[in-house]
Amino acid sequence: MTINWKQFDKSTIEKTHGKIYYYRDLYEGNHSALFSRAKELIAKGEIVDNITEGSVHAQNVQTPYIIANISKLIPEIPALLVSRSIGKLGTSLTQDEEQVSEMNEKTDGLIDGPIDTSVNGTILHLQQELIRQIGLNSNLHFEHYSNILQHQLDGGLVGVPWMDERGLRLEFKSRDVYYPHADGLGADLAYRREFEDGEEYLQVYRERIENGDLRATHLLYELNGSDQAKPLEEDETKELLGMDELETVYVGRGRPFISYWANEKTFMNPLGVSCLKNQEAKQDEINWTLTRSAITFERNGKPRIAVSKGIFQELSNRAIERYGDEGKIDHRDLEITTFDDSGKAMEIIQVDISKIGDIQWVKDLMKLMFIETKTSEKAVDFYLEGASAAQSGVAKFYDLFLSLVKAEQIQSEYISFLKHLVESALWLANQEDAAVVIEEPEIQLLGMIPISHKELVEENVLAFEKGAQSLETTIRRNNPDASEEWILEELSRLDAEEASAYPPEAGE
Repeated sequence: MTINWKQFDKSTIEKTHGKIYYYRDLYEGNHSALFSRAKELIAKGEIVDNITEGSVHAQNVQTPYIIANISKLIPEIPALLVSRSIGKLGTSLTQDEEQVSEMNEKTDGLIDGPIDTSVNGTILHLQQELIRQIGLNSNLHFEHYSNILQHQLDGGLVGVPWMDERGLRLEFKSRDVYYPHADGLGADLAYRREFEDGEEYLQVYRERIENGDLRATHLLYELNGSDQAKPLEEDETKELLGMDELETVYVGRGRPFISYWANEKTFMNPLGVSCLKNQEAKQDEINWTLTRSAITFERNGKPRIAVSKGIFQELSNRAIERYGDEGKIDHRDLEITTFDDSGKAMEIIQVDISKIGDIQWVKDLMKLMFIETKTSEKAVDFYLEGASAAQSGVAKFYDLFLSLVKAEQIQSEYISFLKHLVESALWLANQEDAAVVIEEPEIQLLGMIPISHKELVEENVLAFEKGAQSLETTIRRNNPDASEEWILEELSRLDAEEASAYPPEAGE
């Protein structure tokens, strides 16, 4: 039961994926275009959004639209915690010496680019090198943060392994390109695309399970400047896509390569929901409260001078004599004053600005947003006074407990998502070379909470001394950014030092 593409526009996307563009605007801070109260005040000239309207439009309006974008922090905090905890990809298999020897004699084309998991150009572990190349081709180290952020913001993330002239890699796409088939046997990836002719097309990559095999098909539809999709002929599609064949059958592949990772999946929302769902009203109220306080301050916060009627009349007379206009009162004339019968001359009146606004109400709204989105308050230091003292890793853990519990769940799901994608990539590689082993890789995990290098080393050395982890794991965790070559060389140096320190006795 495939999808019959006849139309592709914003309504088509939102029918499947909901208000993802609304939540993206909420995250980006485009609140003046989202909230009706802000739009109404801007239309009346009460406030202005300097970002969207510009300073020229705002020159006669003194009060800006104030945004405290808590919606930006909610997805960024777990993205920051999880992304910094994801280390390198690796294999769980021991090396095959015969296979490595053959590979060193002749590269079979699976490994693209420089061979770095080596000593003087000699590959030490073929499976490890292949997995490392997948990570390099995918630019994976730089993708973790944006992947998790987009997953939180949109409510889902798409991944698919790919192999072409750019090498074997993983590609990640936003949720709005993903359209599952109703019977659960496949999915389409659909998105707009332009070619050199300047025309706009709808490109569809389809995967579908048929009789135990996986069929992958490329389709192209002409949009003709509208939202109506007209399918192109096979020859024209091949020419535009630069492909010899539009269809591939992967024999024995019983599940799609396309992987979808849903956020907070339920039976009601099988594709997941945005972490900002139902937070827009509270975000609007926060902005409204702060902007209303700014308007009140603008109108009442400036000092005003009150003078007696006699003094004002004297100032008016002098203005007429000097300028011919009683409204052009010269401030220098206020240096010469007379007292009235009560001994009063003039006084300055100013509203107590400390009474303007309700910052506590803003804090309460922020707390509600944090509670509903499982975000620790300490992860966002929004307090108006006080300073944070130095803390140990344990103290930080308990301060960020709620955010860490949420982040650990996301981390577990993301690792499974990555492992499934790499396993699918190795399946593709295995079709080209049967020597490639199809496996789910090992993914190194680092600490979510930053601690000093001293604490890190002490923690890992203690685990090694207690027999809880190997020497290799200890070296890797103490040096998370070290290259594979350095780690192997360090292990060799330690072995050599241990051998020299305890030489074999005579006769052994």
